[in-house]
Amino acid sequence: PGTVVITEEAFDGQLRPLLDTTILGKVVSRPAKLDQHLADTLLATSKPDEDGFSTVKGKTISTDDFYEGQGRLDGAICDYSEEDKMAFLHKVSQLGIVNMEMEALVFAALTHKAGIRSAVLCVTLLDRLAGDQITTPKEELL
Repeated sequence: PGTVVITEEAFDGQLRPLLDTTILGKVVSRPAKLDQHLADTLLATSKPDEDGFSTVKGKTISTDDFYEGQGRLDGAICDYSEEDKMAFLHKVSQLGIVNMEMEALVFAALTHKAGIRSAVLCVTLLDRLAGDQITTPKEELL
């Protein structure tokens, strides 16, 4: 189960490919860039027939938190409706975003700033357009 996603571009929760960080009391925006050649090289190593899973290139959104930032309805705080959530998920899907997590943006911005070639690979375990909970049995995930 699941799909390996090789991130071609990382976005923040406002759908910008920028990391905002506060330095000496001022907000500094840094571009979050990943090495496309490295991403393509990693994708070329994929062998779905042998691997037993698919690998895709796509965009990743890095949110500030797991619940509200990712439009989940099951957190302690939720000030939006199911309709709001689905509108957001459809919007990001139409932008080519296929993955949600919380680290890729920072990783991409800092490695780019440091001049280090980098790529991000993530495993997605569920389709957020179909639900928020992982329903795959533990035995299958192992």
